[in-house]
Amino acid sequence: MKYWQWTLAATCLALDSLGSAAAFSLPRPEAELAALKVAHIELRAQEGDKDAEYLLGLMYLSGRHVGRDLTQGLDWINKAAEAEHLKAQQTLADLHFEGQLVQRNLQLAEHWYLHMGERGERWANFRLGFIYAAGGDGIKRNCGKAVEHFSLAGDQVSLGNVAWILATCPEAEYRDGNKALTLAQQLLATNADDPSILDNLAAAYAELGQFQRAVDVQQQAIQALLRSSETAKVDEFNKRLESYRQNRPFREVIPLL
Repeated sequence: MKYWQWTLAATCLALDSLGSAAAFSLPRPEAELAALKVAHIELRAQEGDKDAEYLLGLMYLSGRHVGRDLTQGLDWINKAAEAEHLKAQQTLADLHFEGQLVQRNLQLAEHWYLHMGERGERWANFRLGFIYAAGGDGIKRNCGKAVEHFSLAGDQVSLGNVAWILATCPEAEYRDGNKALTLAQQLLATNADDPSILDNLAAAYAELGQFQRAVDVQQQAIQALLRSSETAKVDEFNKRLESYRQNRPFREVIPLL
């Protein structure tokens, strides 16, 4: 599965767009200019400017121009998020989903992604799809909700995830081999050599009990994979091929990224 990347470092570039608090006729030392910039942002943040709250939070998280302080950073970003600052909401959701800079907390991630999803942010739906497909950390796994949110995201990768869940979800109530097959065939029409799409199509055939077709398509998927840059997945693909040869459909819980 492919997924989008988002990094805190890229967002921190926004700090460079802020000017100093005033104009000067003589050059100032870099450290002094940085201090003035920080003081200006702090003043605006204390006055309730949500953009400044967000930027100040990023500064504390990254340690740029200030001492690194994760607690203060999260507090300021949370203030901006509560004030409906979209980037602050995404930052909180992504940080708690990814669990790298702070401890993973899927319930907090779910809260902010749902809030973003109500505003039509498809990235939030994409991440919610993974949260509900995998479950854990206080979130109950639900293939139905995962399909709903991946469908709302609507890009090729998300729709591929929908086909995969419909074909492989461990709970029979959420599987639908015919829908998985139709969707995988539609996606294949746009890229006939995509190993992930072929993998989804083979799983759909297996779910429908058409195991010889599943074997044939999975072999195509493996050949396409070997021509791609994703050869590390070949063992997974071969495992599924062996399952289809034994007339067994594949079952999988989609893992978190």
